This record gives sequence, C-alpha cells and structure tokens, in this order.
Amino acid sequence: MSKKVVKPRFDASPHIAPERGRNPLRAEKRSKPGFALTAVLSSVVIALAVFGAAFFTLSSLWWAILVAYAAQVSFMLVMLGGYYAVRTAQEPQSPYDTERWEGINDRVIDTEPPVWLSYQPRMEGLNRVRRVAVSAANDRNSRKCCEWLAEYECEVHLCSDHDTLIGDLIARPERWSLLIVDVDHIGGSEAVPRELEYIRSGLARVPVILMSSRAEKETLDALVPRKQNMVLAKPFFRKCLFTAVETLNPATAQDGH
Repeated sequence: MSKKVVKPRFDASPHIAPERGRNPLRAEKRSKPGFALTAVLSSVVIALAVFGAAFFTLSSLWWAILVAYAAQVSFMLVMLGGYYAVRTAQEPQSPYDTERWEGINDRVIDTEPPVWLSYQPRMEGLNRVRRVAVSAANDRNSRKCCEWLAEYECEVHLCSDHDTLIGDLIARPERWSLLIVDVDHIGGSEAVPRELEYIRSGLARVPVILMSSRAEKETLDALVPRKQNMVLAKPFFRKCLFTAVETLNPATAQDGH
C-alpha cells in the first residue's frame, strides 16, 4: 500500500489574544442600538414618503395612513431579517452556544497546513494531558467531538487529511496518547483492516478508536482486534466517548508535550 511522504508538523502556533480593552462581543453589543436607531429613522422616512404618494394617489387620509403603516412595518421586517441573516453568516461553525463564544478564542488554535485544527485542554496548568489525534472531516460533528475531548483534559488535533495525520503520528508516536478515526472518512468499513494494519506498523502502542455507523459496528467488531482497539457507533453521547477513552486508554496520559 503506497503512502505519500509527509513532513511531520507538531508544534501549533498559539492563538493571538485580542488587544486589551478590545472585546468583539462588547463592540457588537454597542453596535445594536445604532442599527436599531438607523432602522427606525429610515422606516419613518419611508412611511412619510409612502404616505405622501398614497394620499396624492388615493385622495383618502385613512387609506394613506394604512398604506404608510404597512410600508413601515414591511421595511422594518426586511431590515430585521437582513440583520439576522448577516449575523448568522458571520457566526463561526462551532458546537458552542453563542453565550460561550468568548471561550473559543482561548482554546482553538489555527495551524498550518489548513487541514489541521487544534484544541487546547479547557483547564490550564495540567501536568498530565492526553494528546489525541482525530482523523475526520472538518464538520460540525467532528468539531463537537474534539470540543468534548478538550473539556476532558485532552489536547486534540483534528486533521481532515488522513495521510498527513498518520505521517505525523508515525514520525513521533511517543508524543501521542490516542488516535480516533472516522471510518467514513477513510473509505468505509472495507478499508479498515488494511488501514489498521498500516497504522499498527508504525503505531504499535497507540490505542485506536474507530467511529462508525451503527450498521457497520457489528461487522467491525468481528474484524478489528480488541487489543488496543475499540469501535464506537455514531451518533454517541459525550459520556460514551469519555468511557471509551478511559476503557481503552486508562494510563497513557503524557507528561507535558
């Protein structure tokens, strides 16, 4: 089985914190009253213009007032819809709730090449930290899994390029505590035996968790050796993930990095 040669990359550049006194959330909150005032004043101008045109056309005061009011309400709804559409487009694709947005900048590290996304443990100053590699597509479910692991005192590195990830792990396997592989990401259950054999050729002591669909779990349980390997059916709850980590990897937390 041919594998492309990759250059190991381990050290992630730390996230640069925002300047003191500059909080993007607070700045956003300050901008909301300005937008509301602008929208109200604009709607009043629109209503007056429509009122004048309607009164001139219909020659009825009440009809003109009704048309102007409808135009003002419609304008306000359009402005409100546009505002929330822009807000939604600007929000990061993260499993965190909006009120927990401030915590993301402290934990997510942008790395090079772009296929990497790293997460620091939620608790700082830990003496023993599991260093976990996750081979999966960079989608919402994968990032949620990584966030859970980071909350579980793990340093997590998500990589959407499987060959790049395995190349990094094989180069220095002693630095890793656990490998998690999304079976769908590597071509399905048919590719698991061959891929697991290749992984074990360079990562003999690193436990592996295979995330698969429930339909494939029974098949994989029969194919995958149970020693240092485990199959976890998707979707799973946070507790199931933590239990799998503890069952498979009870005493391999690395001291330092």
